[in-house]
Amino acid sequence: MSRRIRVLCVTPTGPEGRGGIDRLYSYLRTGEAPCWAGIDLRFAASRGPIEGALWPLAFPLHLAGIAWMLVRFRPDIVHINFANRGSAWRKYAILRLAKLLGARVAAHLHDSVPEESIRARNLEGRLFLAICRGVDRLIVLGRPTAERVASHGVAADRIRVLLNGTPDFASGLALPKRRAPGAPVEILLAGRVGPRKGAGVLVEALALLAQRGVAGWRCTIAGDGEIEPFAALARNGGVDDRIRFTSWLGSDAVHALMREADIVVLPSLVEALPLSLIEGACGGAALLATPVSNTSEIVRDGVNGQLLPRDPKVFADAIAALIADPDRLGAMQAASRRHFLDAFTIGAFETELCRIYTDLAGGTGTRTAPTAQLVLGDRA
Repeated sequence: MSRRIRVLCVTPTGPEGRGGIDRLYSYLRTGEAPCWAGIDLRFAASRGPIEGALWPLAFPLHLAGIAWMLVRFRPDIVHINFANRGSAWRKYAILRLAKLLGARVAAHLHDSVPEESIRARNLEGRLFLAICRGVDRLIVLGRPTAERVASHGVAADRIRVLLNGTPDFASGLALPKRRAPGAPVEILLAGRVGPRKGAGVLVEALALLAQRGVAGWRCTIAGDGEIEPFAALARNGGVDDRIRFTSWLGSDAVHALMREADIVVLPSLVEALPLSLIEGACGGAALLATPVSNTSEIVRDGVNGQLLPRDPKVFADAIAALIADPDRLGAMQAASRRHFLDAFTIGAFETELCRIYTDLAGGTGTRTAPTAQLVLGDRA
């Protein structure tokens, strides 16, 4: 194309939002990185700051705003970031509107595949497949998800694997991290506090360590959400003096915690490609997580961390083993940092994203792509 490719990127609240999807796009260097020279990228919010059951009240206004941008901006591509549940309803409506007005659509799945809903053929499952099958490109966060959606009838030539990225906020970090004599091992969970991210699993694991007499650790749980029930769990377990709840923190504060963390823990129930683990790898932390969805893209089991069942005892055993073996802990920290530099920099993310845009705007759309075609299991 002789003119710049026009892209409208739809995220939940825009790049200034607090969520992981919004934070990812806040890192883009559209005025600096060379790959953006031929692309005019603009943003729209699909729901704004309203969450939960109230989103249907605000969505019509946001949809009208997106329609206005589609008419005035005339994007070549509408890039829709979506998850399941209420997000899918919003994004399906935006998908139909974008198609009606002649744009090509890339849907970017930031969630797990709802296998139970697909098997049950309920409304959530049908809506998910309608989005995945109805777009020109389906962007997923890892090879496991690519294989799952392909197994549900999504054409493989439409699927692109795009690993999330984050700025390198730990350049020059000395690894392995060396603690002063007597200083505790720093454990970090960064994410919304609640059952989904596994705050309770971590607190119970740390209470087990205390019961066993394992000392030499300190934990920070950084995120908003249901803090008080988990703070009470820490009090009941006798570890409230060693677990700190920070509430929500901005990116700079989270990055500072990542640089200090020896171990980043995420015993999630459901994930897509957790940004907190990518940030943990950037900060040179050993990673302990559950093997859900694409987490294996970040955690190389036995190399830079461990993939563990969602069991407090198992997490307690793994944490205790790393505390007792500083050399193994240090080796995992160094391996995490290397893996980040190899796969998860914001530059790598931007380059791949721009290539997807260029490929799609070049006319490949819903037809078979003659170039940059995904061989299932490879990145875009």
